[in-house]
Amino acid sequence: MLYFACIVTVCAVAVVGSPSEDGKWHPYKFGDTGKYIPSNEGKYVHVPNPYIHVDNPYDGGYGPYTHDYEPYVGEATVDQYRHVLTPPDELLPFYKDGYYKNNGIKIIRQNHNYNEDKYDFDFETENKIRAEEKAVLKNPNTIDEGIASKGFYEYIGPDGFMYRVEYTADENGFRPKVKRLETQYSGKWVLEKVN
Repeated sequence: MLYFACIVTVCAVAVVGSPSEDGKWHPYKFGDTGKYIPSNEGKYVHVPNPYIHVDNPYDGGYGPYTHDYEPYVGEATVDQYRHVLTPPDELLPFYKDGYYKNNGIKIIRQNHNYNEDKYDFDFETENKIRAEEKAVLKNPNTIDEGIASKGFYEYIGPDGFMYRVEYTADENGFRPKVKRLETQYSGKWVLEKVN
């Protein structure tokens, strides 16, 4: 009898604990035709709730925001600086009064080679002017005949900086590139306090 009672209890627990969707066809739920019968279970229902603007801006506890049209003015105690070129440590001899009056400027080096279809030259003077150029004849004996050259020239300006112009000249025109280089005569850029 006890054995029979245990079996009935286990069967009852198994029936009660089983899920309602067991994968079997249940005509009382879906009808006898076998077609799906939709239900509204889980269907989205739209509830209109439009945004209503409330004109009550956040004031942070300090009153409403007011725009200040005056630009920010820095404090007078803030240090202000500008870039200034200081004079060179060594005086520039090439621009002293009378430098060019005595014997002129001497050429300390000069080379040149000239051929029928090409040439090259270079020179240097005692006041640091240098130049160099190499050229070749292109398209000889045609309507497009011309000289293509490449070179540079450089000199020290009154500010003590070396100005160097590197160039190419050919059928595309004259194309220079300028460089400004520091020398022993050039001054230095430093920050100078304004106030």
